Amino acid sequence: MILLSLASKQIWPQVLSVAHLKPERVLLLHSGDVAESKGPAQRLNRLFEESGLVPKGGTQLELIPHDDFSAIESRFDEIVAAHRLNLGECVVNLTGGNKLMTTAVFRRVARRGVRAFYLERGSVVTWFEPRDGEMLTHAGPLPVGITNNLDSAALLSCQFGNEVVQFQGERLTLNEKGVKVVPQDLAAKLQGETRLDCGAFDFRKWLHIENPSARQTNEGDNLEYGTACALLAHVPAVRRSVELATLPHSRNSEGELDLVFNWNGRLWVVDCKDRVGGETKIEALRMALIGSGGIGRHTESLLKSVAEDLKDRDIKILREDLLQISEVGGLLGCALAVRSAKPPQQAVEFAASRHPQVEVLLKTDLVKCLPAILAGRRPR
Repeated sequence: MILLSLASKQIWPQVLSVAHLKPERVLLLHSGDVAESKGPAQRLNRLFEESGLVPKGGTQLELIPHDDFSAIESRFDEIVAAHRLNLGECVVNLTGGNKLMTTAVFRRVARRGVRAFYLERGSVVTWFEPRDGEMLTHAGPLPVGITNNLDSAALLSCQFGNEVVQFQGERLTLNEKGVKVVPQDLAAKLQGETRLDCGAFDFRKWLHIENPSARQTNEGDNLEYGTACALLAHVPAVRRSVELATLPHSRNSEGELDLVFNWNGRLWVVDCKDRVGGETKIEALRMALIGSGGIGRHTESLLKSVAEDLKDRDIKILREDLLQISEVGGLLGCALAVRSAKPPQQAVEFAASRHPQVEVLLKTDLVKCLPAILAGRRPR
């Protein structure tokens, strides 16, 4: 099989299609726009080569117009002739490209009797089959689990480029002890304190860590490792502490992704926070003041004012975190926010309004809720 595919910024339609069809050759048809088409095509070429999805040397790039309908049709014919393609062995992926490119290529394949398909969100494939001068259609689901063994760091680099992904992160898998851990034990460890300076269990004891981060440790790291343990009960590997640049080739870090993993045809991004909320801090301060001799009316007023300020700050920080992980996940991505304490309702509503939606989970619910979330169902 020879796959001709319109390349665009969204890499998953390409990756899923190639993994499913297993073509011997792939022709990536791209425009001259580096950001929208040419750059993604080059990165896909590298991913196909390095991952073994396509035989070595089996992927080629071909430039096509993006703004001239007739020129797109003519260029398609030129590519077919130049590569001496047997159209009976060809399949065309119409999912990428702009609308003009897709429409022009579709008309060409319809006239020449070439099989084609379009991959919709939700991994539903609509096939266009030539028969008796007509293009018959039928649809069905794509088995998305076929890409579960691909490295999430490689997929992230394919999505954004190596120049943006400054550090691919630690690669986490379960070690011999971790594989033997029962869900009840993991759930019990997550129910308690997760900060090492408070005597918590060190979840690294259950993990094999490759490519360790040189970053200085902080108090929230252990929750990330604990969350990774919960995820690794279901997925092959998780990347931790992935660093992204502000701009391509910039040395300035835009931010850090706590956890990233690949599962069921989606890139998942997880944000973990083990902070004590402002409301909890104020309540602790109030009790300390009471123990020291009581609280006057003026002091109580100040405490309420500071509590409101801290609440607003907590909501702002959480919104920024949720916005970043939803953007990184992309159109076909998923995002999780794991918290040690219940976040404000405003933040939960903001998470639900994102696309893709951000699932907010308490660390105590991880073991119970993750199976449903990873299977594409919202937990009850």
